[in-house]
Amino acid sequence: MKKALKNIAFGVIAILITVMATATFMEAGHGTQFVIHKIYKSWWFATLWGSAAITGTIYFFSSRKNLYSITLHCALLLILAGALTTSLTSRTGTVHLRQGEKTAILVLESGDSVNLPFTITLKRFTIDYHVGTSMPADYITQFSIRENTTGETTEGEVSMNNVFDYHGIRFFQTSFDTDMMGSTLTYNEDRIGKPITYVGYYLLFVALAWTLFAPTGGFRKLLKNPRLRKGLSVTSILLLAANADAATTFPRDAADALGEMLIEKDGRVCPFETVAMDFTKKLYGKPEYKGYSAEQVLAGFIFFEKEWRDEPIIKVKDHKLRETARLEKYSSLNDFFANGYILGPYVEEFYKGKKTGVNKAAADIDDRIAMIMSLRKGGWLKMFPVESGGKVLWYNPTDRLPASTDSVQSLFIRHAFNMIYETGVYRRDSKALTELIGQMQNYQKKYGGASVPSETKLKAEHLYNNLPLTDWLFKTDLTIGIILLLSLIRFMISGEGHRTERITSVIGTIALLLSFATLSFCIALRWTISGRVPLGNGYETMLALAWCVQLLTIIATWRFRYLLPFGMTLSGFFLLVSSIGQMNPQITPLMPVLNSPLLSVHVSVIMMAYALLSFTFLCGIMALLTSLPRNKEKHYEQAETLRLVSRLFLYPALSLLGIGIFVGAIWADYSWGRYWGWDPKEVWALINFLLYAIALHDKSLPWLRRPVAYHAYMCLAFLTVLMTYVGANYFLVGMHSYA
Repeated sequence: MKKALKNIAFGVIAILITVMATATFMEAGHGTQFVIHKIYKSWWFATLWGSAAITGTIYFFSSRKNLYSITLHCALLLILAGALTTSLTSRTGTVHLRQGEKTAILVLESGDSVNLPFTITLKRFTIDYHVGTSMPADYITQFSIRENTTGETTEGEVSMNNVFDYHGIRFFQTSFDTDMMGSTLTYNEDRIGKPITYVGYYLLFVALAWTLFAPTGGFRKLLKNPRLRKGLSVTSILLLAANADAATTFPRDAADALGEMLIEKDGRVCPFETVAMDFTKKLYGKPEYKGYSAEQVLAGFIFFEKEWRDEPIIKVKDHKLRETARLEKYSSLNDFFANGYILGPYVEEFYKGKKTGVNKAAADIDDRIAMIMSLRKGGWLKMFPVESGGKVLWYNPTDRLPASTDSVQSLFIRHAFNMIYETGVYRRDSKALTELIGQMQNYQKKYGGASVPSETKLKAEHLYNNLPLTDWLFKTDLTIGIILLLSLIRFMISGEGHRTERITSVIGTIALLLSFATLSFCIALRWTISGRVPLGNGYETMLALAWCVQLLTIIATWRFRYLLPFGMTLSGFFLLVSSIGQMNPQITPLMPVLNSPLLSVHVSVIMMAYALLSFTFLCGIMALLTSLPRNKEKHYEQAETLRLVSRLFLYPALSLLGIGIFVGAIWADYSWGRYWGWDPKEVWALINFLLYAIALHDKSLPWLRRPVAYHAYMCLAFLTVLMTYVGANYFLVGMHSYA
């Protein structure tokens, strides 16, 4: 009976994992509402969870358990009970408001409308913007609620990450009308289910932390294991571009002066140098072109467009696209318009749904070509701050300026670029050009007000732009890490190499400390520039993941020296992914929904968990590689030691992962009015948690005590981590795709 319960419980969990993984791919093809109604809110899906809970609970309590283990499993039951209660008793919908008008209509999720026992009147809807830009920083709705029976009136205000609670009913900012005279609020009434769920979350938080400190817990026992006390040892050692003739542009000194000017781009005011480097990298893949700086390249496209249209600066990465469209690896703008727009058919197919490699590559180049074309309209050149109504905004020379703009100021804005054109293009007077650029800088400082970045930020950004720290680091870390790793594998197989142990350990440790200091400096620069914790997008979280790996390696390597090659290789890999992947390294303001202190906690904890899980993956790879030789007894001992090390990382990783999911649920509740919405990334995080939790049940699943089977399982489980971090962001649809 007990064995049957165990098989049913783990079998149902395996089915749930399979169903949830499949649903995320179905969502990409059939839409969110399809999987919500057909799977996540279906009776059979709820039955699966109920079956897992009932059979798992009976099996769990059929044997003697520790108090912390009981707390953990009771927390999971409470979370499931809260979710069930919410689905049965809660009421969710939207309320649409128009300024000055009263409404008592609630539109439910089903589409039905009901009357509320009170009326809501919109007093004002406003958008706060990042200083000096037109990028929204927050959406704010101010309203009043009047009870129908008592006539009592209550003032309310909601914004992103700021909920208004009214007698157990919660209102959230959802959307607004284009004329800025209306706002839509999410209405959430869950008086029973949510408290139960939150009790479950808090118990889960306590239990996960308890598992790490309980004297009789598996983690504390691992720390005392004689195999781990003994440990292992580390035994290892540690393009010039052709400068061909290019099109005409400004001299280097004038271009450098232009680079120091400020420009409003992508929601923040930054140096022209930053925009130029981003422009050149997107086109050419490098921050320079044939010996010309990024500032010279962008200035060339602005002021010498006809010549630069013939420059082979647009990199065509996709080999098949080059063959089918008859393009070179580096093509000019005119090459794409030789016989009509040759990318047109591929781009049209892409937006109709045909997203093959060729179509994706064509759409990517089409975006870059559109970026060049936008220069002709001056849309990029928001370099002139103007104050109107107590607010500073930046304009380009062709924008319609506020009516209150001073006539002299307006004249300067209209003719500044004409003067640059005359001085730099016709007269070729470098000195006069530099002086004119200086006058424009003085204008920016005079009228830019608080939107002008501080000198500290500008110096930090200049340093960040000119020190490609992450490129240096991934090459160094990967090189040293792979050498160390290969040497460690050789030692584990042959047992030779003791003489070099101390030297290589010292060299590797020094390299690790230098890399950690450099990466910390890089992250600190981004923090200084953006004025926020750099965890707002995929690129920044990948840097944070590499930093966490290095920190954990520094902490652990004093006791387990063989972890040094793991840490160096992993950090190099994560930095490599950040450099060559689809992640955007631009520093931009956060979207309003991300502007929450819970973001830093949620992402930091999750990144630390992933860093620890990556070590379990490398332990698995190492064990599987060294299990190939014929000396089974010796390599069984090594695989078993690596299994214990892997479990040593698994305990805190699982605790951090659970806590990270818990914090994310609170954040989601304050942002969208629900703590769990079956978003693909949420689903894959839950799959991670379930799969790695299974790995700790080696008493119930004896095969997990066999080193090779355990390590193979951990390697497969790590693929779901990659799916959570990369797949959910870039290949699946969902609210987390902004990362």
